[in-house]
Amino acid sequence: MFRRSLFTFPQKLTRNPDASLGLLLIILISSILFSPLIMEHQSLGGTLFSCLMIVGFVLTLRSLTETTQRIRLWLQATGIAMVILRGFAEFPQSPQWLSFFILMASMLFHLGMMLMLIRHLFSVKPQAEKLLAAINFYLLTGITFSYLYLTVNLVSPGAFDLANQSISSWPDYLYFSFVTLTTLGYGDILPLSPLAQSLVSLEAIVGVLSPTVMIARFVGK
Repeated sequence: MFRRSLFTFPQKLTRNPDASLGLLLIILISSILFSPLIMEHQSLGGTLFSCLMIVGFVLTLRSLTETTQRIRLWLQATGIAMVILRGFAEFPQSPQWLSFFILMASMLFHLGMMLMLIRHLFSVKPQAEKLLAAINFYLLTGITFSYLYLTVNLVSPGAFDLANQSISSWPDYLYFSFVTLTTLGYGDILPLSPLAQSLVSLEAIVGVLSPTVMIARFVGK
């Protein structure tokens, strides 16, 4: 009996939208809190942590993409690609272009998650589900912009400055992204290139408008 319940629990979890959105929220918060501690240096532990996060994301897709099969296929394909590419990146003397493709797969995956949550938020769903979808969307916005900043720095080295030193670690951009999204603006990391400054301005606007639009939608209901 215990074994049966142990195997059926993940299935029940992924069939319930509320539970899937709650699991997604836990995964996002864990990723934001622990990624800077685990992934600061490229290591096997960081790769395993990243792969576990991706597997957790994929587990939440079943109940959230019942009416959006294309988005589900998009997320599954990019999620699998991320895991495979991260695995190849652990081999010695892996090609430099591999990091770029990992970054592109990660960005496409998170953009797909945001699109899925937007559709969920503006569909006919219970208010509790929409609230969880709104929170997850906000957190995903910060994570997605961190990948955009890292891409800009790869294309144009020195686009950002941290204490007069160029930064290239993703956790640094994750931290900077949420400082920008919440409009805190500590000033310890500076966007230097015009493209970087434009993205920072865009994220600040999204950070201000997203809660306003979501609150207006809930109040209107």
